[in-house]
Amino acid sequence: MNNLHISLTEMRNESRVLKQASSIYNSSSFESVFISSLWGEGLEMSENLNGVELRRFDLKTRNYGNNLIIQILKYLEFTYTVYRNYRKNNIDIITIHALALLPLGCLLKVLYSSKLVYDAHELETEKNGLGGLRKKLAKWLESILIPFVDHTIVVSNSIADWYKSRYSIENVSVVFNSPIIKDIKKNNLLKSKLGIDSHIKLYIYQGVLSKGRGIDEILDVFGKETADVAVAFMGYGMESEKIKEAASASDKIFYVPAVAPAEVLSYTASADVGISFIEPVCLSYDYCMPNKVFEYLAVGLPVIVSNGKEMSNFVEEHGVGWHASNFSSDELAKLVQHSCKQDTSIYEKRSKEISEKYKWQHQEKLLLEVYKNVTE
Repeated sequence: MNNLHISLTEMRNESRVLKQASSIYNSSSFESVFISSLWGEGLEMSENLNGVELRRFDLKTRNYGNNLIIQILKYLEFTYTVYRNYRKNNIDIITIHALALLPLGCLLKVLYSSKLVYDAHELETEKNGLGGLRKKLAKWLESILIPFVDHTIVVSNSIADWYKSRYSIENVSVVFNSPIIKDIKKNNLLKSKLGIDSHIKLYIYQGVLSKGRGIDEILDVFGKETADVAVAFMGYGMESEKIKEAASASDKIFYVPAVAPAEVLSYTASADVGISFIEPVCLSYDYCMPNKVFEYLAVGLPVIVSNGKEMSNFVEEHGVGWHASNFSSDELAKLVQHSCKQDTSIYEKRSKEISEKYKWQHQEKLLLEVYKNVTE
């Protein structure tokens, strides 16, 4: 059997797609596993990722602009390009990694006579920034096409419940976006790199640097904090310039560019507390269970999380840190002030125990069970 994953990204740091494709390939249930995506400057057109064949497509319409008509043309070109390049590969299962790919996935399901798996990386129709006509179209599109999906994979229990209730379907499975656990020891990498004294308690934010993820609140808190604490932001996104400016004006705020996925956990292990302060402005954020929380736990860090339903319930249930009662700078400041007085090293064993329970090595078993059931 052969499995094709389709992504509308450039596959620069798409760890979830890569983990899934690698787990499926290594299961030996599939002869070939392919990933198709978009090409970007400085990237290889094709790569062999330990057996998984990645191809990036440079669309002719790429430089024509971004208005609605051009976007439609880009989508049609990508659709035809993917179809043409894999039509002779006997694709048995197609896995799409975004709601926008549902039309393409359904079309290829018919053309290839294959099964279709929809991996929703978030609650697609309820995500931040989606509103008005676009939201109505997204809801309409998903409701019309999801009956043609053989199985839907989601990233949290609340999202699974939402899909089952909304569409009256049962073929939904939760596969947490947790890391592949490696034996990574505590280290001094970040403090050494940034020139931070060893006695300073270092908080870390890793991930996309965008609005709605608590960036302003974190900057506000650490810009005023007088205790021996500091925060390091690691990642990429539209808020990076704001963070760089704040870092230049404060000795408690630091910015570190995103690193390769294989290096991330080594940096994480050099901090003392992980922060995931996502504002629950939409259901997708309220129900999210970010991979960064699992990464913090994997290296033994306690976490500070916002008042989103999934994250706060998880932290309270497992005793791996502190969660906010409301989303505000004042509430975050209280959590920072409380945690900075704690011996956070006592959380190391507990965090790693919980991480062991949810690690990717367990999640991939759930993933492979989905593929097994789809093919039966």
